[in-house]
Amino acid sequence: MYLLQVLTELLQSNDYVQVIELDFSKAFDRVRHHSLASKLANVTILDYLYNWIVNNLSGRKHQTKCRGIVSPILSINASIIQGSDLGPVEYVLTAYDLHPISPLNKLCKYADDTYLLVPSSNSPSIPSEIQHTSNWATANNLKLNSSKSQEMIVHLPRRKKHFPLPDPIPGIERAEKLNILGITVSHTLTFHHHVSTLLCHQMFTFLLCS
Repeated sequence: MYLLQVLTELLQSNDYVQVIELDFSKAFDRVRHHSLASKLANVTILDYLYNWIVNNLSGRKHQTKCRGIVSPILSINASIIQGSDLGPVEYVLTAYDLHPISPLNKLCKYADDTYLLVPSSNSPSIPSEIQHTSNWATANNLKLNSSKSQEMIVHLPRRKKHFPLPDPIPGIERAEKLNILGITVSHTLTFHHHVSTLLCHQMFTFLLCS
């Protein structure tokens, strides 16, 4: 996993790294079709593939049915299908121009899962990075949701308590473990939480089947 590789490299010369999991509210639903098409035009891609994706976005309509009552059909100019094969790729193209301000910080993006990595030497840059990300989100019809974002201070086990903790980030919860792409990672880069969960699940399955 690229994120773990970057973390390991940053920890070679820093006491800790602040990993900030950034949450964008209903990210797939808010992607504007014309913005995506504009960004797609700046990517080196075959003409027929570009035309196919743009055509797939054009003429989208939506209708809702609830308790037998059907709403009128309305045209929509935003949202991409999250469960489709193309959806995650389209979101990646939407977010390709989101970069950290400081070259010392790293941004790891996996579809709509976004992680900002800030080494201890550059911790004061966090407020400006958060504001920069929020501004980018607003410009792209997205919304940075601080209440669902999380921060984890990652350090090597041998360095525990050898450094003062940075101040909490206003509005963002601090955690000792994060679920990164389905894998639970602890603040000391161990996976015991994930392994325990897997073992409990397998034991539960075994008991149900026995």
